[in-house]
Amino acid sequence: MQILHWNIQQGGGTRRTPGIALHLLASRADAIALTEFRRSMGGQLAATLSDHGWRYQLCTDPPLGKNGTLLCARAPLKPGSPPPCPELRHRWLDATLDQGIRVTALHLPDARSTRGEAGRRKAAAWHALLGELHAAPSDEPRLIIGDLNTGRHHLDEPGSRFTCTALLGKLSALGYQDAYRITNPAGRAISWVSHAGNGFRLDTAVVSRKIVPLVRTLEYDQSPRLEGLSDHAPVRLTLQKPVKSSDPAA
Repeated sequence: MQILHWNIQQGGGTRRTPGIALHLLASRADAIALTEFRRSMGGQLAATLSDHGWRYQLCTDPPLGKNGTLLCARAPLKPGSPPPCPELRHRWLDATLDQGIRVTALHLPDARSTRGEAGRRKAAAWHALLGELHAAPSDEPRLIIGDLNTGRHHLDEPGSRFTCTALLGKLSALGYQDAYRITNPAGRAISWVSHAGNGFRLDTAVVSRKIVPLVRTLEYDQSPRLEGLSDHAPVRLTLQKPVKSSDPAA
């Protein structure tokens, strides 16, 4: 079972969208989450995905010219909880996959500093996420996948510029683990590169206790980023397919 996330950079635009579509079609993922999805070119992209098997779709329907989130799958999606705070409007899309796994596609706000409006918005979004996870059942099979704009100092970035890293650490207290770190405890990967050439791992998936044993790999495909299709690399999470309770082997 594979779930792909990709921040497609301001909707993709007319020049990049055909290449984005071709890459997504070649992925053969079971579910696809797109952040920075926009209505301008998004309708064509969503329709192409639907025509090729990802016909179950949910979208935050952002205002024209604004970023939103799209989640599509080959099997039915059951809509989940709404965004837990205003800062996550159009940045949060929650649903349960046909396999019984709850997926939250997420794009947390960015902030270069803890001060000012950007810092407040990012901290508020993090606290709302943590509060929502704290209130959810502890045995729920759940994953959060997307652009978290947060990582470990000197491990997911060259220095210590990330904000809200302490809040990222609180996920472990709730039983969630970074899927990349499950198989790469001290590994280094990047999903976005600054204009100065510094690499950062902004995108990942975090998984609940029940999903941890199912994690096989979390990989970053750098080729679309190097081709200029987006400034972010797609993230592919591979899970062992869970056994449903209704299955004869359960």
